[in-house]
Amino acid sequence: MKARTQAGIVAVLILLGGYVIADAVDVAPGILTAADKPLEPRAYPEVGDFDVNDADVPQINVGEKLSTERVEQIATALSEDSRNTGSTTFVVRDLEGNVIYDQAGERGRMPASSIKVLTGAAALYELGPDTTLPTTAVLSDSRLYLVGGGDIYLAEGEGDEDSIVGHAGLADLAAEAAANLEEQGVTSVELAVDSSLFEGDDYHVNVQGSDRVFIMPMRPIAVNGGMIDGQHTATPDMHAAEIFAEQLRARGIEVSAVTSGTAPEITADNTVGEVRSAPVRELVDYALTMSDNSLAETLGHLVASNRGVTADFDGSAQAVYDTLAEQGFDMTGVVFSDTAGLSIDNRITGNLLTEVLVEAGTCEGCNISSIPHALPIAGYNGTLWNRFDGLTSEGLVRAKTGTLIRANSLTGYFTTQEGETLAFSILIDDIEPGTTGIVRPAIDDAINALATGGEYNAG
Repeated sequence: MKARTQAGIVAVLILLGGYVIADAVDVAPGILTAADKPLEPRAYPEVGDFDVNDADVPQINVGEKLSTERVEQIATALSEDSRNTGSTTFVVRDLEGNVIYDQAGERGRMPASSIKVLTGAAALYELGPDTTLPTTAVLSDSRLYLVGGGDIYLAEGEGDEDSIVGHAGLADLAAEAAANLEEQGVTSVELAVDSSLFEGDDYHVNVQGSDRVFIMPMRPIAVNGGMIDGQHTATPDMHAAEIFAEQLRARGIEVSAVTSGTAPEITADNTVGEVRSAPVRELVDYALTMSDNSLAETLGHLVASNRGVTADFDGSAQAVYDTLAEQGFDMTGVVFSDTAGLSIDNRITGNLLTEVLVEAGTCEGCNISSIPHALPIAGYNGTLWNRFDGLTSEGLVRAKTGTLIRANSLTGYFTTQEGETLAFSILIDDIEPGTTGIVRPAIDDAINALATGGEYNAG
């Protein structure tokens, strides 16, 4: 398979520390790739740029495997480190699914954004990796409806088929709609945005006050993730509708008013335009690499809608849980409260996270095989671009970060000196307020020691 071959190249190059070489074959971000420039932060950690590939995580299997005793030594050192003021889960599995070490792996802990690994997996299972999300213009009498289908990264102007953000553009939709309206003799419309795909509150009940800066109000349509001048707009759907109206006016269609409303059933006869997002696989890549809360929660709502349950925060949480349970994963101790990781009521286990990573890293062409590549690379991109700084494991770790005031986590893969790739999850919660920033480098030091065979440098 192309994916397996490509993943093998990634593993070998990263193992050898060949970042420059990997960059040249476009399997890691850098000056020779076409990756986007670094973006503004979407979550508590800072983020950098990234590129997308489908991949699994093969093992090279040269030399002695990492022992349980060695992992236990490092896990104990992390638990006893003065920088770690919380309670720790530490689970490591090989890619055959065998547990090498399990410290409180069955204990549900606050995962922060590590939960996005599970949200991404559920979206890939339920929606399908190649599915794209429609944004549709529907005409009923003299009323034109802009119907949101879950794409929150529409471009104001023309879409870019080579990009995830702005893949579909409102200018393209307006051009198609205007041409069809003129053909039908329609030159003036009232525009209504239809956001009925999602229901319920704009924000999760646990996301209050200043925490709302990290996520947009939940609507199934938005331009650039609902951001205007670096802040989330309170009405991302209406903002998109206003931009669409201007695009229509620029093409000779008078728009008398911009309101909200529910469109009639969409048919071929009443559809006058449609644009589609990047595939779900690429949306999951973006959500995990950039730790994008708005996109992760949108994916959760879409999983709920696809399963026929209410597409609100409760429905989203239940739908992601049920999807994973149906795949046979161990859900003991697991509680979903939201699907972005901002809720303090989430409880996820290291067992579940590493089970999903093993499946994603070894399955042949399955729906979730893109998960490994979606995870940031230590020291180079996404929310790990400024992590592992100065450590010799830069490039040997791909993992999802998680940061809240009372929790810090890291979940992903690392490659040892002997060439073995392992799945791991470290979840630390009940952290003393104000110390999450010093817990983070302690986690990095632990994984660095396992990846390189070096000593753990306690604070």
